[in-house]
Amino acid sequence: MTRESFSGPRITRRPLFESGLIAEPLIAFGGQRNHIDPKVGLGLYGPYSLKGQSQPVLTSITVGCVGPPAMLGDAQRWLAACGSPLMNDGSEPFLNPHFPGMNAGMPFQCELNFGQTWQEAVADKDLAAALREVNFYERIRRVIDLYVAAMQVLMEREPRPQVVLYCIPEEVIALCTVKITQAGEIKRRRVSSAEQAAIKEVKAGQSFLFTSMDPTLGIEDDMGGHENLRRGLKAEGMRFDVPTQLVWPRTLRLIDDPENRDAQDVATRAWNFTTALYHKAGGVPWRLAEIEPGTCFVGVSFYRELEEKNPKIRTAMAQAFTSSGDGYVLRGSSFEWDEERDGRSPHLDAKAAAGLMQDVIDLYKRQNRGSLPNRVVVHKTSRFGDEELSGFESAVTSVPQHDFVALGWRGIQLYRPGLYPPLRGTYVKINNSDLLLYSVGYVPFLRTYAGARVPHPLEIVEHHGNSPWTVVLEELMGLTKMNWNTAAFACSEPITVAFSRKVGQILAELGPRKPMRPEYRFYM
Repeated sequence: MTRESFSGPRITRRPLFESGLIAEPLIAFGGQRNHIDPKVGLGLYGPYSLKGQSQPVLTSITVGCVGPPAMLGDAQRWLAACGSPLMNDGSEPFLNPHFPGMNAGMPFQCELNFGQTWQEAVADKDLAAALREVNFYERIRRVIDLYVAAMQVLMEREPRPQVVLYCIPEEVIALCTVKITQAGEIKRRRVSSAEQAAIKEVKAGQSFLFTSMDPTLGIEDDMGGHENLRRGLKAEGMRFDVPTQLVWPRTLRLIDDPENRDAQDVATRAWNFTTALYHKAGGVPWRLAEIEPGTCFVGVSFYRELEEKNPKIRTAMAQAFTSSGDGYVLRGSSFEWDEERDGRSPHLDAKAAAGLMQDVIDLYKRQNRGSLPNRVVVHKTSRFGDEELSGFESAVTSVPQHDFVALGWRGIQLYRPGLYPPLRGTYVKINNSDLLLYSVGYVPFLRTYAGARVPHPLEIVEHHGNSPWTVVLEELMGLTKMNWNTAAFACSEPITVAFSRKVGQILAELGPRKPMRPEYRFYM
């Protein structure tokens, strides 16, 4: 029977396209007073503290620095400058306000301690020798070894720093990192002259004494080395039980570059830098003000183990965030996933899903004096498999409420009259199980849209659970404000999934047999 000859009743599903606006979530600061903007809230009330506290618990941060001597000097100058006000051109006072300084006064009520006691230099000659290594991955390993050796010396001193800055010079960035082109290709930033000469020898038929010296080796041929400078430093540095922060030369500049429109001004850089520093040292810049106590948010994702010879092996990972803002990372079980047979998006079987969720609940109980969460919310950037869903549900039977939410991005765009995109918080209900949410867009409080490109809405493609869809959207909006790596008004993704790829990469570098730190601040 052809489509044209069918004469029965035709069933059509028309999208609803109901739209509305989710209110901007409030975040809580000093004395549990609320505001919608991180910078304004910090400036008015200081970082989060309980009612009755005259000041936050964290009143000083000791900062260590590791890197070549010239950059250590730049870092000391930058830290000193961050103790006083830093100004920009004032053209966008709501989006990019001046930085008041990090000292005993507002916004952080916290002073920075730094100096030669907490510095350890990486010798220029040693760094130059490492950069002459012709194999890209061996070069990364040698550079990481130099920084970790300096970190070891620094950690043997008392008092120990609370956070350590890895100062990375331009030459290391150029020869040990990659960039992603607009076409999505991964390319080296620069190939050294020694590497170019070695590649010519390979093409001429010359052989190398050791296979690892071959500069043409791809990552598949790399024998357990570090694939990426940042995540290698994070993974190797975790053994010292001190959070680290990588800083590039552009971070430490005290003069703005007017020709580079994409560069952040010095005041904005100071806001972002000090907020991240405060959190990594153990402080709480702000919390969500309107989240029900006892809620545990979980982001579930997957990664490949670098040391695993079977490319089909995947490892599950969970990022858990309590309603108080505490973040934890858990490593789940490994399993085989054949993309050609099973599809690109990995899924856990029922047993593995239940085990991962039980680990999250057990961690929550340890951190909350044996109390179960009142509600578990799972975010995932792919649809739930049947077994996966069954396993998650079986693990939360003792929890009163749960919501499992699958998120996606399909490049859908909506338009409204005027020069600006839709307001942040705009939602469109396509049908009862498919919704769009603009987590970025025009923000009336900022008098502008902060992005450089036309924003795409976040799509909620699945929701299994007890809560109304309005609660799901409100929570997603709130979680876009919980990235303490920046003092920006909000980010495009909820914190449950925003850093899943980077955290997974660090766990991949760490390997399954090395101990890991559960605190999220070690992975930022």
